[in-house]
Parts: sequence; C-alpha cells; structure tokens
Amino acid sequence: MTAPATATAIREATDEDWAWRMLLQGCDHLRLLLSRRDGSEAAWEAAPGPTGHTGFDTLLAALAAHEFQAAGREPPRSIRSRTPWVPKHPFLDQAEIIEQTPDYLARLNVFVPNRDLTTA
Repeated sequence: MTAPATATAIREATDEDWAWRMLLQGCDHLRLLLSRRDGSEAAWEAAPGPTGHTGFDTLLAALAAHEFQAAGREPPRSIRSRTPWVPKHPFLDQAEIIEQTPDYLARLNVFVPNRDLTTA
C-alpha cells in the first residue's frame, strides 16, 4: 500500500475497526518497503490525502514519519499538529490512553496506546 492508497482505504472503510486495520496494514507495508532499501519507499513520499477524519489524517502522517525515522530516513513533510484526538478505547479510559501514548504521537496531539499500534 502507498500513502494515498492507505488514506483511501481508511476513508472508504465501512467502520472504525476496519479503518484501524487499514491504517496498520499501510504502516506495515511502509516498514517492509523501508527495509528493502531499494527506493520503493518513495511511494510513501506522496501526501496521503484526506482520510475523512482529521485524527486519522494526523495519525497516518505521524506513523509514517516514525517509520521513516526508525529506518534512519528523512520523513515526509506532511505532519501538522491538529486538534487533540483521543479515540475511544474498549478497555482504557482517557487518562490511561494518554499515559500509554508514545511521545512522538503525543507531540502531535494524537493519543493512542502503544500496544494498539502493532499487528500480530
């Protein structure tokens, strides 16, 4: 998946659970492309476009930038601070979500527990 394809998949998701899956799948694909070191990660340098939800827009950009940084690469410039977003969580209250959010997301006013950002 590319950044635009991931944004489109999130926008077209029929429910929020599917949107989360598309977000994480896109980030998994980016991590794979970055690990190849063959230039294929350039597909993620294009702005992803709107997902239809400002929280997902910010989170997608932040996670993409984080993956680039983790691979020792310059991240895309599409990150902007937005209105704080704390998605509802089935097990945690708002304070717990904020406490368990990685710093790189908290700086962007997006609050998601670290454990919810990985796939099995």
